Amino acid sequence: MPMKKFRMTNTELRLKRERMMSAFQAGKHALEDLRLPYFLAYGSALSCLREGQFQPYEDDINVGIYSWDLAAIQRQCTECTARERDEALKAVFEKFGFEPVSELGAEGPPSGSSGDGSQASSACPRSFMAEGWSEEMAFPILYKFTHRESFVRFDLMVFTMQFGQLWDFADGGAETSSGWRYTPFAPQAVEFEKTMTFTMPAQPLEDHYGPDWHIPRVYSYIENLSRCKNRCQVLRVHPFDARMQRVMLAPNSPWEEFRPSMRQCRMKYALAMADSPHEFPEKALDLYKLESKPIVLFQAAGICKSDGNERLTKGNPSGALDKYDEGIYILDKCKEVLMTWRLIFRQIHNEKAEKNRKDRGIKVADLTETDMPREFRADEDDYTNSRTALLLNAAQAALQTERWEIVESRGTQALEIDAKNKKALYRRGLGRVGAGALEGAKSDFWALLRVSDFESKEALNQLMKLMSKEEVQLEFKRQKAASEKQNKLGGMLKEVDEDERISGQEERYQRFLSDCEQRKEDGQREIDFDEWAKQYEWRYDAEERAKARKAHPECFSHAGAAPLPVEEWEVDYLTHKEIQKIVYQRQTAAMGARRRELQPTSGPGEVSSSSRPPSDGFTCQLEVDKEDERLLKEAVVRKGYHYWW
Repeated sequence: MPMKKFRMTNTELRLKRERMMSAFQAGKHALEDLRLPYFLAYGSALSCLREGQFQPYEDDINVGIYSWDLAAIQRQCTECTARERDEALKAVFEKFGFEPVSELGAEGPPSGSSGDGSQASSACPRSFMAEGWSEEMAFPILYKFTHRESFVRFDLMVFTMQFGQLWDFADGGAETSSGWRYTPFAPQAVEFEKTMTFTMPAQPLEDHYGPDWHIPRVYSYIENLSRCKNRCQVLRVHPFDARMQRVMLAPNSPWEEFRPSMRQCRMKYALAMADSPHEFPEKALDLYKLESKPIVLFQAAGICKSDGNERLTKGNPSGALDKYDEGIYILDKCKEVLMTWRLIFRQIHNEKAEKNRKDRGIKVADLTETDMPREFRADEDDYTNSRTALLLNAAQAALQTERWEIVESRGTQALEIDAKNKKALYRRGLGRVGAGALEGAKSDFWALLRVSDFESKEALNQLMKLMSKEEVQLEFKRQKAASEKQNKLGGMLKEVDEDERISGQEERYQRFLSDCEQRKEDGQREIDFDEWAKQYEWRYDAEERAKARKAHPECFSHAGAAPLPVEEWEVDYLTHKEIQKIVYQRQTAAMGARRRELQPTSGPGEVSSSSRPPSDGFTCQLEVDKEDERLLKEAVVRKGYHYWW
């Protein structure tokens, strides 16, 4: 289903850039801690030289490093192995708030012919290993990290020197025998967001994007690859060698000399953007983009709400209304995201049910739709609360600017979410009074009285302005009596006992689910509710189970197999008491016999303890006559127990 198109608001642009700058600062500190030279590459280099700030439609930060600097880190390790090098790199990034990225693919480093496995493997690093290579020879082409605080991807791309040229294989070039080829370059020092850093110079960007690289364009990933100029075939990728030495590159201009060139790049960018109504046009939402994450959208809407409250406090209701409407627009985007995810969950459920129907021949699919993830439910609640708050604040700001249509519109939208919202009823009523819709205003104020148990003084004051005192008193008594009648009727309905048939059906369904779980653990095939009711539900009926034992006594003997075990719920209280009594007597008899064995033998003239009659406390024989024994035996056997008679 195609998603609606939205544009990024100014608040979203600012928030996105703040998140990306936060991730860049953390990654910069990690690289400096490793003493690993770096430079901004590709889209991040364009942001630095062209815009002077990160591009909001980019979700990752691209940073380049040289293979010989990576080899120097490996040589500093204790065992000088690739695994130790990668672990050291990940440990430092972990310290600065990053975590390595896992991707779906085959286990282990990818080879020249990538597998079709669906297991998650680490993309930190993503390596190329040709046939016959050892793990130490695998060439790391890309390290992927995610900044936990901002959710921004931080990609480290390894540039290496081969055939007298700089090569980058980060976009799958090594697997496809191709890569990005550059004339050797050194990083260019530049000031970016009031921070001194390094970036890919202008010439490599021109080699990659063409001479008009300063003009902004938005392409898909595949289209962008096809438009790049320096993708070249490579005969083979050299294995990684930890002994490789540093390559001396010609230094670039100092920052002060490079500043005028960067100013020219930004002027060209500004001219190219002069005819655009927005810095970034509307585009369909991408669920996997950072700006489409509900947590980011809620944060942006919260910023709009705070800015609007601040403007309202300072006496600028018109500006506050603009910020509230911006927040509502952002939440409309969030609603589209949540609705799309809900449809995706439903589609997954339907596909699973259809597959089960075809694979297992289920006639009537009885699969219940799985519950939404807990995070999804929480996002829906946050959306409802945030939207209600923004609508109410927008109605208040519109009241102060006397824009009555907006007041009624925002109040109505809030009541669609919560029909008993007191603030929405009151403010919409005031808006209708201002617009001259007195009947609608009366309806809102009477509704406010009803939801407040007829205690709202504000509603009464407004009604006294719109109606005479006698009319208000008569209507007040009439509506209060009607409300009390409704409440009494509702209380009577609540006292009615629940229909036992409903609870019985729910109990049956819970038994069915528990049996399905047990069958799944036992490796048996899945069944639907109809099949379970016909073939297995009788096992939960004590009378039906007794009939089965009576019809097949040889199957339920204590000496033979028992495919239908006796459950505790089949045994009544009396049977339990009799069993406990017999077990107690047998245990007591055993303890008495052991004590007598441990006693010393009797002396001459003494009566042997073995010749004494056993006391009542150690009797193990159940003293009942034949008639009682027969009745007890029948009762116990009828309940399902076969003991030692």
